[in-house]
Amino acid sequence: MIRINLLPYHEAKKKAGKAKEVIIFLAITIIFSGVILLYHSYMFASIKDLEQKVLVDKNRVAELDKVVGTIKEFQESKAILENKIGVIEKLEAGREFPVFMFQQLTSIIPGSDLSLNTVSQSGSSLSLDGIARNPTTVAQFMKSLELLPFVVSVDLDSSRQEEVSGGTKIQVFKIRCAIKKG
Repeated sequence: MIRINLLPYHEAKKKAGKAKEVIIFLAITIIFSGVILLYHSYMFASIKDLEQKVLVDKNRVAELDKVVGTIKEFQESKAILENKIGVIEKLEAGREFPVFMFQQLTSIIPGSDLSLNTVSQSGSSLSLDGIARNPTTVAQFMKSLELLPFVVSVDLDSSRQEEVSGGTKIQVFKIRCAIKKG
């Protein structure tokens, strides 16, 4: 005899299989959602940590900007002081030169034959105005000027003969010298 099973066991298997599939799908979805939630929590914590580090770094940059500003102020003050020291050193170096120059000039003036009325210095130029007995005395004075250690060149700007009281003739001259200091 043929037996026919009228119980729907295939359908029960199908229902059990579908129930397993739904349970597996729900489990995978829950696990995936849990992983996503954990990853999101990790990223959120990382972002908060990085934002905190950025805030700390910004505060540190602000502090360092203040220090840099202070350093710049010190550098500006240093430059001003160095400039002042340079001026003082220049004045100190130039303080002795006029004395030396006048000492040398007086040593080469030929006694009563020549006298200087004005001596003026402007930068690296020395201007001498005076009177002499004759043109030869002026020429000898110019040669003596060329031998001085601080004189670079000597030029006669003008020389003219004038008559003074009693019919005496004198030579009025202007000499310009290029000089070097030191």
